[in-house]
Amino acid sequence: MRKVIYLFLPVVVIFMFSCTQKEGFKKELSEGSLKVVITSDQPPHVGINRWKLKIYEDGKAVTDAVVKINGYMPPMPGMPEMSMDYPVKKSGDYYVSDVNLSMGGTWQITIFIERDGKTEKLKFGFNL
Repeated sequence: MRKVIYLFLPVVVIFMFSCTQKEGFKKELSEGSLKVVITSDQPPHVGINRWKLKIYEDGKAVTDAVVKINGYMPPMPGMPEMSMDYPVKKSGDYYVSDVNLSMGGTWQITIFIERDGKTEKLKFGFNL
């Protein structure tokens, strides 16, 4: 009986640990030859979300862009619209930003990518 317990105990512990892990976040956006992949260790949630952005043009990594992120929430009864700009820093081949989603609701995110005097905008939205 002890052998059975010793065999199944690691399986049970691994299963319990895997059930407590939150699933990460991944979003891919494309505009023409530009592609942005956003990843995070956690799904979007109220509070600070650390997003890593990887930018590609024609399949090659872009590392010389100026990147900005704007979060927008439309007005609701009794509440004005909210618009926040989040700083983005270069970190190796990635761009990193702490996106503070201050409350639940419908968020519209715009990513601005500036290169060679041109600015591209990529947008997506989600409910929190």
